[in-house]
Amino acid sequence: MTFNKKIITIFLLLFISYGYSQDDLIPEKFIIHKVKKGDNIYNLAVKYNISESQIESYNPQISKRGLRKRMKIRIPVYIRVKSEKTPLETLNLYYVQPKDTKWRIAYTYGITINELEKLNPEIIEGLKFGQSIKLPNKTYDQKKLVESGFYYYKIKSKEGYYRIKDKTGVNRSTLDSLNPLVLEEGLQEGMILKLPKVFSEKLNIDDNFLVEKTNLQDSIFKREKIKLVYFLPFKTSVIEFDSIDKTERFLKRRTLTSIALDFYSGSILAMEKAKDIGINIDVKIFDTQNNKSVIQSQIKTLDPSKIDVIIGPMLTKNFNFLSLSTKLENVPKVAPLSSNPVEMRKGVFQSITSKSFIRNEMKQYLKDIINEDDNILIVSDSINREVEKELNFLFPSAVKLRPEFGDFLLPELIDSLVVDTLPNKIILETEKFSLISSVSSQIRSQLSDEKKIRLYTTYHSSSYENPNLSNTLFGDLMFTYMSDYYPRKIDNSLLIEKFVDRFGIPPNKTAIRAFDLVFDLILRIVTQEDLYSSSQIGETEYINNKFNYVQVIDRAYSNQAYYLLQHQLYDVLEINK
Repeated sequence: MTFNKKIITIFLLLFISYGYSQDDLIPEKFIIHKVKKGDNIYNLAVKYNISESQIESYNPQISKRGLRKRMKIRIPVYIRVKSEKTPLETLNLYYVQPKDTKWRIAYTYGITINELEKLNPEIIEGLKFGQSIKLPNKTYDQKKLVESGFYYYKIKSKEGYYRIKDKTGVNRSTLDSLNPLVLEEGLQEGMILKLPKVFSEKLNIDDNFLVEKTNLQDSIFKREKIKLVYFLPFKTSVIEFDSIDKTERFLKRRTLTSIALDFYSGSILAMEKAKDIGINIDVKIFDTQNNKSVIQSQIKTLDPSKIDVIIGPMLTKNFNFLSLSTKLENVPKVAPLSSNPVEMRKGVFQSITSKSFIRNEMKQYLKDIINEDDNILIVSDSINREVEKELNFLFPSAVKLRPEFGDFLLPELIDSLVVDTLPNKIILETEKFSLISSVSSQIRSQLSDEKKIRLYTTYHSSSYENPNLSNTLFGDLMFTYMSDYYPRKIDNSLLIEKFVDRFGIPPNKTAIRAFDLVFDLILRIVTQEDLYSSSQIGETEYINNKFNYVQVIDRAYSNQAYYLLQHQLYDVLEINK
């Protein structure tokens, strides 16, 4: 063997060894694949039944140059190393509790989800409260507790340390230290791992369980054509089209008409994008005139069997009126913009995450991150006394502060209550701009190297988005809140360019909301056959909005997706829930 061949052989052995340490899979051999037109990493992974990361690991040139036609790449063929596992202990019956999930049960009893389902085939479709299932006989000391201070993750097929780190941000040494079972049995499909709370943009969090982000655009389309119906209050009857000046002045005001136009402009771009990926949209638009009698006459013209989803009306009272129609009972009806709760009837989809849901989630978050020893101050106005009471129940040692007439706090009172011996946690409950401005600026003036202050609210209303409020001020206080909307900068320049080319101005919050909502509805329908079935796919996310429709009563759904956001310096960032 020549010197060069020896070097190459040693390199290959080291490379194979490295691959094994990353993925715990030993390549038996390699196949040379010549890249053809139309090839991509995903379809090659499917073709050869391996993961994308395994292809990339043995072909580092892909990350530098991309996959190119006529490129020769190495495809590993694996022998999976399986550890000998002792048979399960004697089995006991266990009765499913209300908050039980398969991953929680599997983790607690030290088995994989696959083993749990093998023991209990009847739960493959899901757990039911009160049903009896078979589990290994474990003593209390042998069971593993699910801890709120950690995340949990289920190992997917062919996943090893490298792929898990890529998705979760957790390296092998940390993973092994938190999961001793891995050292004994190796990584196994369906095994539940305990992980530190490290933020990952590649995964969503559901009750401390890390789940894949759903990308419906990459899913298989079951349909190529859908029909949308819009009920929007354009109120064209009040626009004086014969007067350009009056029309321009009317449209520049923030009215129902301008909001409806913003919403529909975003919808147009969503429908055009759907068309670009092969989906045909049949759309019918009704101008409700913000009039119930007009809506009633429009309903009479519809054939429910030919409608996939109705979007609107925008106002809660008009939406509730439409949802009462027995004719449209089985048609999905989406409330597009109202943050006020709509009547949850058959076929209703509330697309804005409710204020009460976000508030309850934020209270639970505060309970987890605020210590009893912290210096806790609750500032609330007269409208939020009930919330103040609930927070005081969670934090009995908290000091309640109430504003003076005119919505301000006495500076000397703030000065006396903010301390330098303990972390100061201040919870502000108001939707009044004047009180938000007064409290945040006064609290900021107390901040120093000695005084650590953090600001929170359980409900982030539009008043907090007033341009007169400084992001720098909120950044200094690391202001933290939950919201159904993430005001991050839009990096999709193509979308902005299309919008400007089409409408002459960049998209505003309403237009982006419409784009996200309508594009999501279209993808849900074409990938899942209908909107009702799509509730099973979990959370989806687009530019500034998330959607996770959860059934609250029979065939009525509420969006329960939200962001946990924090001001840091000049930016607003998503943080761990």
